[in-house]
Amino acid sequence: MHFDERGSAFLALGYGKATGKPAAWITTSGTAVANGLPAVIEADLESTPLILLTADRPPELRDSDANQAIDQNHIFGHSVRWFFDMPAPTDDIDPTFVLTTIDQAVFRSKTGPVHVNCMFREPLALSQEAYSAIRTTRFEQWELEDAPFTTYSSNHSNADHLSLLGTLTATSSRILLVLGRLSGDGLDIAAAANTICNQIGAVFSVDISSQARLGTARHLGSSGHGIAHLDSLLASEVVRDLCPDVVIQFGASPLSKKLARQLAERQPSKYVVIDHRKRRIDSSHQTTHRIESDPVSLLMDWAQDGRRNASSESKHFSPWQSAWAALKPITASWLREEVQNGPLTEQASATVLSRLIPSSCALTLGSSNPVRHMDSFADLHGEMVSVLTNRGASGIDGTVASAIGFAIGLKKRPVVFLGDLALLHDLNSLAMCASAGAVVVVLNNDGGGIFSYLPIRQAEHLFEPLFGTPHGFGFRSAAEMFHLNYSNPATISALESELERVFSNAEGAIVEIITDRDENLSEAKRLSSALNQRIMAAVRPANR
Repeated sequence: MHFDERGSAFLALGYGKATGKPAAWITTSGTAVANGLPAVIEADLESTPLILLTADRPPELRDSDANQAIDQNHIFGHSVRWFFDMPAPTDDIDPTFVLTTIDQAVFRSKTGPVHVNCMFREPLALSQEAYSAIRTTRFEQWELEDAPFTTYSSNHSNADHLSLLGTLTATSSRILLVLGRLSGDGLDIAAAANTICNQIGAVFSVDISSQARLGTARHLGSSGHGIAHLDSLLASEVVRDLCPDVVIQFGASPLSKKLARQLAERQPSKYVVIDHRKRRIDSSHQTTHRIESDPVSLLMDWAQDGRRNASSESKHFSPWQSAWAALKPITASWLREEVQNGPLTEQASATVLSRLIPSSCALTLGSSNPVRHMDSFADLHGEMVSVLTNRGASGIDGTVASAIGFAIGLKKRPVVFLGDLALLHDLNSLAMCASAGAVVVVLNNDGGGIFSYLPIRQAEHLFEPLFGTPHGFGFRSAAEMFHLNYSNPATISALESELERVFSNAEGAIVEIITDRDENLSEAKRLSSALNQRIMAAVRPANR
């Protein structure tokens, strides 16, 4: 304790220079925070570990002439390695969020100062009853352990990372590998994941942005351990009971909200995230081990170790693998009979496109419904196709332009599957499509279809003008303006014929599929219910 914030900040600096470990400088709000700047500048220039924990007023008192409330957001500017504005404590915030934030701060502070700005409301401390009420299973487990909530591993060789993974999976019989957002050859990624699953008795899920989602069945066959329709399957209680005790995620977060919700509820004992990005990838705040490494490289090395150790590979499916394998024929028949055997819907459009797109193409998926439809309803027996999804921010802007650049980079033909608002947002980029021979497949449901899944849908007087955002436009004139062929198929067979035609020549084209937002929502519910009924029908005889 010291009455001079400037002096205590330099004290923390001196400790960091002596030990190579960060000291935490804790101070109240206002100009007290500003007195830390000289020490922060020195720590930045010398790459000295330092953690700044500054108190702040709650958001409702900011910019309100409240006493001792200055703008502390990024007050140290570029001199800190990382900044986080910690919200005021409430019963709605899971304490594991605070733990993963502090673990991130400690890890980032190894190369210089970091700043965590902590807002508080009065009273400053929670009651013991409130503290007990917010503790989760994972939080209580952390309290009993002498380890950080999240253990970080970086600047190590793949051999060191593989040793850690071997330790974490050695005693588990329910291991799920999650292939998230990855870059690389899809066939190599799928084959490597399958080899690892053979070795350790695991299964792997393939996100649409993993590069291993399309064409998996064609290349791995019936013996593969990949689960392609996980988000759809998790609508069933039977599948939700197949909870893993160890999760190893390769790449940034997958698309499936159901998977994230399931894992947050069941809380596996070990959750490993492997990615090269220098940031926290942990929206549900469950990660026990964060490995900062190239995920595809580590995946390949792990598989290579498995191939060298071929004698240890399992000769038969483990019970865990068998339980998941039993779901594959169910989802295959569901996709064939419920999705493809009916009218032309948004879901069926994704299935048909995924089945017919050639491997000579590069597929870009628009945010909102198109990427979700492709993730849930893509056919497994098509070609292996490279996929781009702008899921970092999940915006709808620049989708067509991204598709052209992605295809140029891969020396392939651009194909983009997107919604009407995304196409309207990037209409000028159609000028690049004719010369590139791009195929633009657009779902036109006259507005923002993704919002129909939200409860606000019930407030009809607000929903349609503010969330539905109907525009009344079609894209025939746009095709003519930008010298692109145009078609408007109304049935599945017509869409199949049109896609076969456009893929057989090199000309640019717009294929517009008119859908209805209300019908799309009803179809989503019907398909989910139909899959659940098929799973329950298959499970009941087995339980007799």
